[in-house]
Amino acid sequence: MNKILSCWILLGCICGPAFGQDLTEIVFNLGAHTEFYDKVQNDSSGGTRKFDTAPTIGGGIVLPLNSNWNFLPEFNWVLPQEAGSSEIIKNIFMLRADFGYNLLDWLRLRMGTSLIWLNQHGKGGSAQINNGNDTSTFYYPDENRSSLNNTLDFGAEAIWQDWSLRLQTYVYSVFLADKRQTSYTLFISYYWDRK
Repeated sequence: MNKILSCWILLGCICGPAFGQDLTEIVFNLGAHTEFYDKVQNDSSGGTRKFDTAPTIGGGIVLPLNSNWNFLPEFNWVLPQEAGSSEIIKNIFMLRADFGYNLLDWLRLRMGTSLIWLNQHGKGGSAQINNGNDTSTFYYPDENRSSLNNTLDFGAEAIWQDWSLRLQTYVYSVFLADKRQTSYTLFISYYWDRK
């Protein structure tokens, strides 16, 4: 994990000054994140989660590469969420790097990668939960755990003046079909023009 973060920091130190004079806009993101679309059971009849309202905030910059292409690094944070009757607190941090192609004046297609850091902190304890015909005891973790994932990302962004509406997807375990999962975020973004 430290090697990956060190590479991102090194890349920023090397490329940042080279791109600095071309920085035209700063972007502020506000959205809702859905983790693992159609893979998480959310009711007792076996229904799976399709949409979640986990609040997400973030920001980034726009670095023009030519008239149609931009480099779009950003950082987003899915605000802390509680699970298991408030016994587990979860944070998700995203360090993202997209290349954007301006297909039309109002439409940008995006493709890139993210480092997604998931941190969970459990308060401990247990709960009796229905498991079909009976109940079972399920235990909550009592420690802090983190995981780091690299995702392949795709997005489409509709732009109107200084605002945009974006659908951004994150594909986990791209090369492992049996483990592949997709999360997505719906963003409303504001582009602040530095000129």
